Amino acid sequence: MSKDKDYQRLIHKNRWRVLRRKVLSEHPLCECCQAEGYITAACQVHHRVPVETAVTFAGKQRLMYDPSNLMALCHSCHVRIHTEMGRCGKEAHKKRTDEQVAGIISKFFGD
Repeated sequence: MSKDKDYQRLIHKNRWRVLRRKVLSEHPLCECCQAEGYITAACQVHHRVPVETAVTFAGKQRLMYDPSNLMALCHSCHVRIHTEMGRCGKEAHKKRTDEQVAGIISKFFGD
């Protein structure tokens, strides 16, 4: 789970619980497994575009609650996707933070 404080705040809201339940009700099978011809129950909801990539709180809210940004997955596929994205561990967190800082500096102060 993300260490981003805004993400933590958003994921514990009732709005997220309701949306998560809706996604899993509408997509009870893992979308990745289905694409590969397997039938596996979905138990987790994944954000296609990570919430933490947004710079502002409003941007994070948009990504968190946008149904088109969500997919139902089994635990194994969810872990695999995050590992492939390089989103696990301290090094990945530091890399994301450095990229965000560089983006803000570029946006406000130029190259």
